[in-house]
Amino acid sequence: MARTPSARKTSPAKKTATKKAPRPRKQTQPRPALASPLDLRGGLPTRTTTWMTDLQVYATLAALIAGITTPTIQAWHDHHDGTTTRTLDDGTHLHYTLATRTLRWQTLCPMGAVHEYVLRNPADTDAAQADAESCTRLHWTPPPTNTGTHLSARLQTASKAAADTQPLTLADITAGLQTRADHDQPKGHPQS
Repeated sequence: MARTPSARKTSPAKKTATKKAPRPRKQTQPRPALASPLDLRGGLPTRTTTWMTDLQVYATLAALIAGITTPTIQAWHDHHDGTTTRTLDDGTHLHYTLATRTLRWQTLCPMGAVHEYVLRNPADTDAAQADAESCTRLHWTPPPTNTGTHLSARLQTASKAAADTQPLTLADITAGLQTRADHDQPKGHPQS
């Protein structure tokens, strides 16, 4: 009996493995030698970030509690005496005092005077803004300055200065010189 090819599948001929050429290695730059942690010949590292003070954080939080958003904390000017200030976009000013935990808002009214309000919550802020905007009262006092002088002290100083600068008559000058001559004692020559 003759063999007939069977219906079996025959596997394809095996390929012979060919050697591939080696891939070229990626060229890396040599690393610089690391300095020892104790080697300070290059100088000490410097800090490049700007830090905020605790007072700036407290002031920002107080403003947020009062309903005023102040996104950049570093915009608060820390006076290093327990107080900090900030000018808002509308030209008004916020003042925070750490000792009393007080946030004050200063704004100009339509009549040109500076109004100051203590802000504790959003209701205080809304009421202060409405009060300042609706002010129609004439103000006789000048806007307060940062020096803290009061109007009465300023008026006394001004009236004293005005009295000191009034012109003197010839009789007043003569009387003043005579009084001075009567009370002055001759002074000795200074020894060298």
